[in-house]
Amino acid sequence: MSVSGNCEICVTGEVRHTCSRCAQLVCDEHFDEETGLCVECLTDVGGRQRERQPRSAPDGVDTYRF
Repeated sequence: MSVSGNCEICVTGEVRHTCSRCAQLVCDEHFDEETGLCVECLTDVGGRQRERQPRSAPDGVDTYRF
């Protein structure tokens, strides 16, 4: 079965996963591969949330120093 649409958390990311706890359809950014949980359920059960990376920097650089 193929699922398409927007992430139920951010509403902008493309659905790639289903949370095994709450069944939300979520994008890569809001899914933890290790546990099979969305970031909301991961927080609820006391799991450690991975650091969020910016979706995409326009010039490919994610850190700027002045």
